[in-house]
Amino acid sequence: MKLRSLGLERYGRFTGRVLDFDPEGRVTVIVGANEAGKTTALAAVADALYGIETRSRYNFLHDYKTMRLAATVEAPDGRSLSFARLKRQNATLVDPASETPLADDVLAPFLGAHDRQAFLDIFGLNQRRLREGGEKLLAGGGDLAETLLAAAPGLGQVAALRDRFQESAAKIFNPARKTSSHTFHVAVDKRTQAQRAIRDLELRVDEVKKLRDASERAAEARGAAERAERAADMALARARSLVHGAKELRILDAQARARGELGELPVVPAGFVPRARGLLAALDRAREAAARAAKEDATATAVLDAIAVDDAILALAAAIEGCDGERAAVEKELQSLPKRRAEAAEAQAALQRIALALGLADVESLRDQLPDLPLLARAEALVEKMRAAAIRDETVSRDRARIVAERRAIEEARAALGHVADPVPSLRRLALLDGAEERERTLRTLDHRLAAQRAQLAERVGRLGQGIADATVLAALPLPALAGVEAALRELRVAADGLDRQREALQGFEEQRGQAEARLAALRSGRPAPTDDVIIAARGERDAAWTALRPLALGERKRDEGDGALVQRIERALTTADQLADERQVETQRLAALAQGERDIAELSVRIDMAGKRVAEARAHRAWLEADWAALWAPSGLALPADERAAAFLREAEQARQARDTIRQEEAQAAAQRETVQVERVETDRLRHELGLPPLGDAPLRMADLREAIAATEARFLQARDHERDMRQLEQAASDLASRQHDIAAEAEAQAVEAGEIFPRLAVRSGALAGEARAAIDLWREALPQFMALRSLETRIAGIERDEVLFVGRVGELLEGAGDSVADGDAFAAARRLRVRLDQARQARSKADAAGEARATRRAALTGAAETLHQAEATLVELLAVAHCANAEALPALLDRLDQASACEARIAEARERLDGLRGSRSEDEVRVAIDGRDDEALAMAAAEIEAAHSEARAARDAAIEEDTQARSALSALDRRDGAAVAAQDEQDAVAEIAEAVERFSRDHVAARLLSAAIERYRAEHQNPIVERASRAFSMLTGGQWSGIGIDYDEDPPRLAALRDGGHFSPETLSEGTRDQLFLALRIAAIEEHARRASPLPFIADDLFITFDEARTAAGFELLAELGGVTQVIVFTHHVHVAEQAASVLGPKAAVIEL
Repeated sequence: MKLRSLGLERYGRFTGRVLDFDPEGRVTVIVGANEAGKTTALAAVADALYGIETRSRYNFLHDYKTMRLAATVEAPDGRSLSFARLKRQNATLVDPASETPLADDVLAPFLGAHDRQAFLDIFGLNQRRLREGGEKLLAGGGDLAETLLAAAPGLGQVAALRDRFQESAAKIFNPARKTSSHTFHVAVDKRTQAQRAIRDLELRVDEVKKLRDASERAAEARGAAERAERAADMALARARSLVHGAKELRILDAQARARGELGELPVVPAGFVPRARGLLAALDRAREAAARAAKEDATATAVLDAIAVDDAILALAAAIEGCDGERAAVEKELQSLPKRRAEAAEAQAALQRIALALGLADVESLRDQLPDLPLLARAEALVEKMRAAAIRDETVSRDRARIVAERRAIEEARAALGHVADPVPSLRRLALLDGAEERERTLRTLDHRLAAQRAQLAERVGRLGQGIADATVLAALPLPALAGVEAALRELRVAADGLDRQREALQGFEEQRGQAEARLAALRSGRPAPTDDVIIAARGERDAAWTALRPLALGERKRDEGDGALVQRIERALTTADQLADERQVETQRLAALAQGERDIAELSVRIDMAGKRVAEARAHRAWLEADWAALWAPSGLALPADERAAAFLREAEQARQARDTIRQEEAQAAAQRETVQVERVETDRLRHELGLPPLGDAPLRMADLREAIAATEARFLQARDHERDMRQLEQAASDLASRQHDIAAEAEAQAVEAGEIFPRLAVRSGALAGEARAAIDLWREALPQFMALRSLETRIAGIERDEVLFVGRVGELLEGAGDSVADGDAFAAARRLRVRLDQARQARSKADAAGEARATRRAALTGAAETLHQAEATLVELLAVAHCANAEALPALLDRLDQASACEARIAEARERLDGLRGSRSEDEVRVAIDGRDDEALAMAAAEIEAAHSEARAARDAAIEEDTQARSALSALDRRDGAAVAAQDEQDAVAEIAEAVERFSRDHVAARLLSAAIERYRAEHQNPIVERASRAFSMLTGGQWSGIGIDYDEDPPRLAALRDGGHFSPETLSEGTRDQLFLALRIAAIEEHARRASPLPFIADDLFITFDEARTAAGFELLAELGGVTQVIVFTHHVHVAEQAASVLGPKAAVIEL
């Protein structure tokens, strides 16, 4: 779709401005100074195509209701559409000539599937959006990034295999960095540890003898120290028991003396003392309660006697309460009586004023002539009719004058038009030619496109190679089906992978067998193990020497001169026996490993035979598949390699065939359309002649001239028809006006008759106008509520006076019944006095009732207190008899002595119990004998000395235990040492692991490097077409200083890079201008790729060349001109030199518009 014109009719700062775009120009440059409206025009493109935004910022001159844009768009097939865009909710698209609303989807065939956001993202570009899109692309976001950065098809498995080799090699060894987790370094550390263990695990005879002697000495010392500690512990326990026993014996003696001093006491039952003390306290409380109850009873009796009750007034309680309530109401009414009388006087004065205004003598005359409501309603309706009639009469007069003036203007305008012909026949002939201009333009475009497609098809067939002359020869070739070729390729790849895996498996088994044979040869080179007889003889020599030396070690005999040689003999015998045992153990392990190695070699030989058979089978299967591949291409006479190039050849051949078919179909369409266009040109020349227009000749069709001439004729015809219609409407209006005037006159006569009947009854003259009658009616409306208010006030005043008389009579009757002889003449004060007296009498009655209840309660309490006192005195007599006490006064002293005796006996029992726990098996007398003659200080000194000795014994025991534990641990560790044989085997295993790690690392590292080189070569051959086009565009923009654009797959994830001298350079390392040129090349390549799949929209660019120098700006315009062959290109700029450079570089291909 292309823009042919953009009308800024009422938008932003523009009014009536139209931008026309040259259809022959490849690039249109719109230049405008600051504040010239460049940004406004740029925004108008999107608003015209997709609607003015809801909250537009371009309404500062024209408000929302008047904003308007217009445009003419052209589709790739030559169809065009002119429309206007309004700012409103519905029907925003209208026909610019007739203002007829257009369908909301009328632009859909021109816009395709692009919405506003897609238009701005893909075809709208400024420097900010260019950089944002480039940054997103570099970050790997969006569909375009995924398309560009995708690796060539079919490399997923190969790249994964390379990654596995790299990961495996990195786990084994890294030359640049040593890590403890690497397999190689783990094996080296294992060998180092094994060598260290060989040195540390060798046993010596003198070390064994020394450790055993030390262990025996430590065990004897430990036993002696433990026995000494136990003896000291027993002595300390005896000393401490004597110290505590002396204390308890002194307590026993002191308490026994205290008990003897108390003398003889009566025998009383258990709990006697607290029971007696409780009874004495209860007796005192009972006596106090009896006295307190007698006093409270006397007080309650006196209070009851002092209260006087007025029973006479209580009998009249209901009447007095009713009178008091009536008093308040009557008093309130009497207080409002002066106000009511004043209101009645005011109503009387208002009525007098109304009577005078109506011309009546007084209020009574007004009352006699007072109308009813229906009469007033009739009068008001009549007044409204009179007012409406007056207004209608005035309106008729104005309309008559207006009709006369309009008839004169219409007659003058129609005379100026003269004779006007009907444009309908011309319009019908023009309608038959609808689309002729677009069809002719489409035919020219189709001819150009066919020529380009034929050239492209020839180039595509030439790129196929294989000796194919042209597309016709290609179409006749019996090529195999693409699906069959892809299936055959998959089978060949699977067969090749299977053959490689079988070869790797065979090679692995052979390597394992070689390693096993090497280990077996090493094991066979060892010397034979010592026999059982040799080991028994060495042990016999050792035992014989020990037998001769044992009496000396046990102290059974004294030392001889030959004992030194005997000790050396024992040491040699021990060393010989230990070495023979170690050699026997190592040889046993070697024989076991030798047998296991022979079994491993036999098993690996079987596996190698089976793997060899599988390799032969895989090789035969691959040869059979290669024969099928050759048979697949035999009918066509072609010989293509069995790789992806064959499938690519078939896909390209199929596309060339489809392109050939498409060209043939379009050639047929062009021939048919050429005949139609010729007929339409003949008809167009005839119509132009009739309309007085010059003939076209060889120029392209211009239907706009015909439409403008017919539109002018149609406008004059419509004006003349409108004048005639207006004259008819004026004549009808004049007729209606005469009828209305007649109706008004009839209505006025009827209103005069009705006024003669109603107005006299309202004191209004018969010929009064509507305003005078309205005033009289308002006075009567005012008089009606005044009469009603006066009547109500008079009734209210009479009722208040009657209520006052009745209230005074009732109060007099109550005063007489209550015996109140006070005569002050105020009935209201008397009623209040009676209410106060009633309240006082009720309070006295309440107090008397409460005092009676209180006196009854006090007398019941007095009776209970007397009974409690009697019971306490009887119980006291019983206790005195039990204690053999003469009177109650002597009882407290006896109770104190009993308490002291009980405390002494309790302390004696506690001390004796503690002494029994301390003396153990000794009796009390034995303890006393042991303590006799020593005081507490002497006993404590003896205990301290024994405790010090005990601490020393315990420390000696702990030291002996620690020394014995260390000796036992050293001897146990010696017993757990197996010698150097295991460590030697570990060293040999570590050496084998080092060799295996070096071999695996070499294989995986070399394989990963080879795969990486193959992947790079394959990616270079199968690069993305967008990257290829962007690479050429970037080289063009930079004048060849950069060779193009590539993808650096070594990055994770892969990233785009600029290419120079075979190296990859990240966009972050480029200058600001070069980076903008890289992004522009990518965007143009993406738009061209998009245009091949869908109909493109105009490419709108805004100040793209800010960071470009002159040479690269010129290269940029050349690149935009190439894009102009695919879609319309419009460039906005503030800089005049940019427009001048576009004109100098592109010549007639550049169109410049100044705002």
